[in-house]
Amino acid sequence: MKEISKRDEQRIIEALEKAVKAANKGTPPDEALTKVAEEYQFQPEVIKRMIAAYNTSKTLAHLKNANSDEEKADSFPIASPESVLGKLFPKDPETPAKKASHMLHPDYYSDDGIEFRSMDKAASQIKELPALTEKTAEAYEHEDYYASKKVLQNHEKLASLAKRAEDAFREVYFKFLGELDKAAAYWRGTGDKEPFALVEKRAAARFGAPAKTIMDMIHGHGKLDDMRLGVKRASADDLDDRQMYFDPFHEPYDKIAGLMFLSREMNRIRKEAAEIKSAMDDHAVSNIDLLPPQPVLDAIERFMKSARDMPSFTSQDRPEKVKEIYRALKREHPGMPAEMKARIAARQGKPGKQKQGPPYKGPLAKEKKSHALDDVFVKE
Repeated sequence: MKEISKRDEQRIIEALEKAVKAANKGTPPDEALTKVAEEYQFQPEVIKRMIAAYNTSKTLAHLKNANSDEEKADSFPIASPESVLGKLFPKDPETPAKKASHMLHPDYYSDDGIEFRSMDKAASQIKELPALTEKTAEAYEHEDYYASKKVLQNHEKLASLAKRAEDAFREVYFKFLGELDKAAAYWRGTGDKEPFALVEKRAAARFGAPAKTIMDMIHGHGKLDDMRLGVKRASADDLDDRQMYFDPFHEPYDKIAGLMFLSREMNRIRKEAAEIKSAMDDHAVSNIDLLPPQPVLDAIERFMKSARDMPSFTSQDRPEKVKEIYRALKREHPGMPAEMKARIAARQGKPGKQKQGPPYKGPLAKEKKSHALDDVFVKE
């Protein structure tokens, strides 16, 4: 049997604990294990492993709780693999034809009721047909087809949502560019116009720092730095949150307000698309054994690209004290893993007195844990 995943192992433990609780309440072991195996739709090999774990823990618990040799020699019920598998995967499974035959009128089988035996004479004259095959039908074993199909459907739903989010962002982005052209055309045209510097100051007072970025884009996209246009920018000192007149229903302020709205929409859709894409990648990696290779490879590639594009710890927006501690750890302990250095620096660099841990001595090896099934014991 191939090695089971952490998720399947947790499901086995959960099912086994249910069977143990049921057995402790008086349910026969075969019945308890059959019920949970059918509920979780385990395969025969997994069921055999569960039965072995149950019987082992039951035996150990019996010997441990016995107070004398006589009690140790007492018999106790254990689970039978043949019984459990026979109930779940019968060699002669119930078919629709068998169920229909049981629904016939009971007089069919009665000597005192309707007489069907008059047909026996004619039927006995018909030569018996040979059997088509001597083989008997084997017990049906569940496959991962339905589980894979469900996982694939969920992944396709996430992919569809991601595409819709990308399409929505593209649509809003093109609208944003169109409004940007209209706003720039206002100052490139002839006639009386509101001074660019005045509109810039009023936009900054109304919308804050994001308005400065919008005005920069209008100025650059429309090439308003042409001296012939006579467009002047507002000074940095004039861009503050002072109370100023701003009419979003008249030109050119309506275009600035529209660009601010579209900018917020783009940021919102971009975040939603990123969250959907992240959920889709997490779903692909967590179901690596049930999905086709390509979605999983695409998710892994995006994870690797994200790791490559991530700036170094000292280049990130962190307090200078945290970066200083990280550099000191890197200098004094070159063999320390980067993740450990980052955790220590982030913790010790925070304001306030920090609790000091033991000095670093080298790579830390995790203690090997026993198999999770070994911790499940049956209580008498």
